[in-house]
Amino acid sequence: MRRVLMSLLLGIAVVTPAALTLSPAAPQPARCGSGDALSWTLPGACQHVDEPPPGVDPTEPVSTAVLRARDGGTAGAYDAAEALGVPAPVQAAAASPAVTCEGDGASGYRTQAMYVVEAGRTNRFAALLPSFRLWAAGVDDVVNRSAALTGGVRKVRFVTDPDGGTCVAKVLNVTVPAGAMSSFNATIAAVQALGYTDPSRKYLMWTDATVLCGVASMYPDATDGQGNPNNGRYAQYARIDSGCWGFGDGAAQHSVEAHELLHTLGGVMSTAPHGTRAGHCWDESDTMCYADGGGFAMKQVCPAEREYLFDCNNDDYYSTYPDPGSWLDTHWNAADSRFLIGGGDGSGGGAPGTPSVLGATIAVNNPAVPGLSTQATLAPSLPAGRTVASVQWKSARADCVFASPAELQTAVTCNATAAAPTTVTATLKDSSGATKVVTSPLTFATGTARPVTVAFPAGTSAAVCTGAGFPLTARVLDTASGQPVKGLAVALTKQSATMTAPASAGAPVTTVEGTVILNQTAAVATTYRARTAAGTVYAAGGPAELVATPGRCATSLAAEIDRTTAFYGDPVTVTGRLTAAVPSGVTLAVRLTTAAGRVLPLGSAKTGADGRFSLVAKPTESGVVSVALAVSVSYAAASATAGTLTVVTPTTRITGAVDRSEVGYGQNVTVTGRLQRDAGGTLSALAGKPVSVYVAPAGGGAAVKIGGGTTNAEGRFTAVVPLKVSGTLSVTSAAAAGQPAASAAVGPVVAGTWTTALTATASASSVPAGGSVTLSGSVSRTYAAAGATAPSPASGLRLKVTFRATGSATSTVVGTPTTTAGGTFTLKVLPKGAGTWTVSLPAVAGYTAAEAAPLTIGIG
Repeated sequence: MRRVLMSLLLGIAVVTPAALTLSPAAPQPARCGSGDALSWTLPGACQHVDEPPPGVDPTEPVSTAVLRARDGGTAGAYDAAEALGVPAPVQAAAASPAVTCEGDGASGYRTQAMYVVEAGRTNRFAALLPSFRLWAAGVDDVVNRSAALTGGVRKVRFVTDPDGGTCVAKVLNVTVPAGAMSSFNATIAAVQALGYTDPSRKYLMWTDATVLCGVASMYPDATDGQGNPNNGRYAQYARIDSGCWGFGDGAAQHSVEAHELLHTLGGVMSTAPHGTRAGHCWDESDTMCYADGGGFAMKQVCPAEREYLFDCNNDDYYSTYPDPGSWLDTHWNAADSRFLIGGGDGSGGGAPGTPSVLGATIAVNNPAVPGLSTQATLAPSLPAGRTVASVQWKSARADCVFASPAELQTAVTCNATAAAPTTVTATLKDSSGATKVVTSPLTFATGTARPVTVAFPAGTSAAVCTGAGFPLTARVLDTASGQPVKGLAVALTKQSATMTAPASAGAPVTTVEGTVILNQTAAVATTYRARTAAGTVYAAGGPAELVATPGRCATSLAAEIDRTTAFYGDPVTVTGRLTAAVPSGVTLAVRLTTAAGRVLPLGSAKTGADGRFSLVAKPTESGVVSVALAVSVSYAAASATAGTLTVVTPTTRITGAVDRSEVGYGQNVTVTGRLQRDAGGTLSALAGKPVSVYVAPAGGGAAVKIGGGTTNAEGRFTAVVPLKVSGTLSVTSAAAAGQPAASAAVGPVVAGTWTTALTATASASSVPAGGSVTLSGSVSRTYAAAGATAPSPASGLRLKVTFRATGSATSTVVGTPTTTAGGTFTLKVLPKGAGTWTVSLPAVAGYTAAEAAPLTIGIG
């Protein structure tokens, strides 16, 4: 059965009659969906009569025998839940009516099971009592197994009777007046008239009627906390008519009784992430989800086996460990109900639960002072066995920066001009690949007049190098906290003795360190000043003053190389430091002096703000590496030896292979291989290099080049060459700068001789004097050793055509046609007399001689 009814929820609002006095905390009349009106006995509650499951007509009577065969949530449901990995004791698979014994079985907040029948109808209580108890245990199983999904323990706190060392749900046998089953309201009024009005009870009623499937009352109030009206402020009722009793024993079924009881526990709120406006959910599969007309299309989010359990993904109405900061964490959660053992404060046989999915909470210290850092913290909730894989912080404001953007705790700083609220977002990924994104507002405190301190870190004076660039650095601090201020404009001016007024040097904005840096030059003594203007947060600051006095700077230089031996052209790093008054941006010459005294430039390096420099050079000769600074108006000369470098020539490695070792003369063979540089055992590809293919004749003599190729990015090459020489095939790479030649023998190859066959015909056997005749034919070739099974055309062969007159012993050559690509030939001749014409192929390299049968042509 695909789905068992769903019950309650949202019907219509109830206006409480004046005769009923509500406490100040009583809920206001609720806005409910369509449905039957409720009795005044349930102030502010809603109802929704649910659809029956497919194939079930709740108006049809059901026999006692059929009902006793229904097992509720027992063995089949146990198997389905086990397939989902939900832990449960083995005994839960048995068809046992046992439920948890708790206290005296009566005191406290409990579910009271009831059999309700109208007067005048057959009372089947005695026959069905074992089934009622079994179905109650099935409801308890749903509650507990659903709690296990999030690592917790929950049990239904039934009113119980002892049963031989265990407990069973106490089921009351209640008879109501005729007509009391006509509607849910009538049933509630009837049982209330009998005194069943205790707010500490959820009344779970098996009503022996054929009117509807299931219905229950719920207060549409999502307020978090134990004061929620669904948590014992009023008595609540669930009704299941006989046609829908005892379902839930299967993967795609759920217990109607569990569905209706959950409504009385306060689910599902329409404001839940997947709630409908009629009190259910739309993210299947789930005991509480179905298309109830509540305005949402159903979506299959969880597997069908999840139908037996509460709350697909544990995020709408039932979780012992809701994702911190989530909707369910901050709204009413049925798993917190004090009608459940383990609910309320989590005690009494319960457990607080553990994360089943990755969760996280975010905390940002608000409000932040614009320009100053404020703390942001991410607290992960990790399922068992998982660890944090990565964290990424970002803000909706581009000017906000994070001190530790990949850590759980960081500081965020936005510009001093920030005023409008923004957001901070953290993306958490765990070791399973799951991600969680959480966002927090970031607000700013403005309207103050915080004093700031503006200063030059170098002090009030600085020696600089004449005409050379130097970094003018100013810093702004929040006076009260001592923190650097980010995003505050600093007005810089400069003035020499010859200037009548200061000139602007720029107005940069402070970094997160509170600093501004401008590159300046000075040829004469110059006074620099820095100040900030008043804004919405900070008072005006400054001015600070610094006098820069130029002169030729004394220098010293230190340098070193990262290795003393390198292969030809391999990178060598030269590092060092220039010490001067202001060493930034100074160009240094790096060179190598050979043993013969030749000076080879390796490049130039530029110093950083701390005077350090680095250059990667690729030396091709051995020698002493040095670094030099030439004398100038700005700097005194300096030099340093970095070290002696020995450059070693690498070797060349070449390999080759040929696809065939024997072919007929002139046939192609494919030669492949690889060319690599060997630098002390470290191999690298030699790309774009020519490789030649040679054959050394078997009988001796100089090797013959038969073709070649070029290496690709991996150093591999392919050469398709015609083989016309027998002997030893080899591949060779010529020498290049820093790379010696290399050659490798591939192996013996044979260019075999073709066996030829020649045919010839004449266009006529007799011609008139002065007439012509056309000779034609073909030449074919075979080479058995090459595996040829049929002759092929022999092209490009020069033939010889001879004529011998009748009665003569002498032959005369009259033509030398060449065979076409198809192996054919033609020759037009002008016979002067009768005689014999012969076409022949003389023996040539790679081909045997052949001769066609003579052709006799007469003169008629």
